[in-house]
Amino acid sequence: MRQQLAAPLGSIIKALRVLETFSGGEPERGVTEISELLKIHKSSISRIISTLAFAGFLEKNLLTGKYRLGFKLAALGSRVLGHYDLRDHASPFMIDLAKKTKEIIHLSILDQTDIVYLDKRGEGQTLTVSTKVGGRSPAHACGMGKVLLSGLSQEDLQKFLASSPLAKLTPKTITEVPRLVKELERVRKSGFAIDDEESFLGIRCVAAPIYGKQGRIEGALSITVPKQRMDQKRMEGLKSEVVETARAISERVQIGMGEGT
Repeated sequence: MRQQLAAPLGSIIKALRVLETFSGGEPERGVTEISELLKIHKSSISRIISTLAFAGFLEKNLLTGKYRLGFKLAALGSRVLGHYDLRDHASPFMIDLAKKTKEIIHLSILDQTDIVYLDKRGEGQTLTVSTKVGGRSPAHACGMGKVLLSGLSQEDLQKFLASSPLAKLTPKTITEVPRLVKELERVRKSGFAIDDEESFLGIRCVAAPIYGKQGRIEGALSITVPKQRMDQKRMEGLKSEVVETARAISERVQIGMGEGT
């Protein structure tokens, strides 16, 4: 007989919901703010936050009186990321691409409506926005996200589109569903995606898919560049670089997936 799962503990579910309220856009939140967001009584939220802070999952900013994610989560997150073979396979190629282009290289996967940054190379390069391994970004608003969304089945894409409105991060963010669907079709046909200041003003990127077994898109690779360093001519050159590197990583990933089978 199949073992039945025990019913989830309400207190733990509430604690996890508290942690999920923290994001890249809102790295710090107060007790009252979280209480209102989750529609849970302030006294309950206060106890949950105190417990999470005691355990190291949250920490208090003594200057603002608000809370932010603690280093314990970062430590756990790094262990999770360490399990991704994709990052191990991609790492040497990313290092080479960063040296060759002298730009920032990102690797990501899709998690529900966001991309999650698995790796970042070229950290010594100057960039006007901060991205971190383990960080998240709305998938519809960036090149890697569009690459990853282009690999979804029609059913999964419809679920994504119905899950929440497409947030406007900059004046150039695609927020209309028909326009996004048309853009994803272009990405499928061309094999790459462009982010033209859709996530951050002044930042452009070009991204390409990394394929795993059976032709599934397992991840996305991108080159991120300040707008002033990426005119049309350079974009064409970087597009070729990222597509070729993503293809090389795909071959390595597929070989890795075949090992031991």
